[in-house]
Amino acid sequence: MRRRHTPYSRLSEIRANRGELLALVLVTLILGLSLSLVSDALYEILPIRPADRFWVLGGGLLATLILTAFAVWLFYSRAESRDVRLGMWFPYHLPADSESVTIARSHSYQVPRHARRAWMSRYRENARPTRDWLAQWRQAKKEGTFFQTFALADHAALSQCLLLYALHRAGEEMLGAEAGYGWWEVNLPARRWNMDDLPPPLSDNPFLRADQRPDKWRLLLPQDVTLSLETGPDTAWPRWVLRHRHYGWVEFRWNPHVVVAGRGSQVWQVLTQHLRLSKESELYILRARLTGRAHFRWTLLPRSDPFHRWATGLLARLEEALDWGYFLENRPARILADLDWKIGWWDRDDSLVDALARIEGRLDELIMDSLKEPHDA
Repeated sequence: MRRRHTPYSRLSEIRANRGELLALVLVTLILGLSLSLVSDALYEILPIRPADRFWVLGGGLLATLILTAFAVWLFYSRAESRDVRLGMWFPYHLPADSESVTIARSHSYQVPRHARRAWMSRYRENARPTRDWLAQWRQAKKEGTFFQTFALADHAALSQCLLLYALHRAGEEMLGAEAGYGWWEVNLPARRWNMDDLPPPLSDNPFLRADQRPDKWRLLLPQDVTLSLETGPDTAWPRWVLRHRHYGWVEFRWNPHVVVAGRGSQVWQVLTQHLRLSKESELYILRARLTGRAHFRWTLLPRSDPFHRWATGLLARLEEALDWGYFLENRPARILADLDWKIGWWDRDDSLVDALARIEGRLDELIMDSLKEPHDA
């Protein structure tokens, strides 16, 4: 479900701070005048030469200005959004009756849908890379290697490819031609990045290269924002930083620990609803997790507001597109909204027999539509 407003924005708080700053300036002036009166009294009491009085006053004024500037910088010119925690689940499916490995199809959760296309662009059924991958997995399984360990490199690359896709979509919604028709438009000049502009290893991501045409694919970012990767101890999961030249940055930190969903878990039940798994089929549902946060600088300047809106809007758009928890929270609303076209509306004058016959016919249509999809089990 799309939201009109981002819950991560702090603009109202920042604008309130600007009003507080005016009060701070007035208080500072009053304190300065009071300090001046106290200084005059001290001059009458203490044996200070008239020639030194100018330097004493100047030093006091300078100290006041420095302390005020430090207080403004410390308490009013910087801010951070709260964290957005994103969890993505990928159901890796190894059918028993074919030489293929796929991402199981999901009709409502869009992460497996896009991941499936990217995965199958690289690992096509019966292709040489796919046969090599399966042979390596069978050997690794004989040696006692867990699937999440064996597939870690592909899982990390696929997860980051999905984040790039979500960034691409968010950029089009907030900065591109489509943004003018929504609530998320940000008045920032934009720059289009091509695949070769991305920092390595993103520019060489095998799933992005296989699924998208390098001469056609573009990523839309604000003109003054750069994308960089900072590699830590775990090189498979680098820290992403989208940094504005003046007003702050957005960072994404990946959790290197890969979680596997167990049979009977909620994730397993939801993602296998439409799968027909044989006993010999293998299914491994792995999670990728990351945390996003926006950092803001020079927030007292109104011209920093567009970056703030873009950064917090980006966090909200990525949560809507990728996060499993957000999907579950809104799943009941989606089910209710889809009942009409999936099952059909029951008119007041319909008999029970006619309504059941129409529902049965609609279910048959849905079953036939599902049989037209590529075989997954």
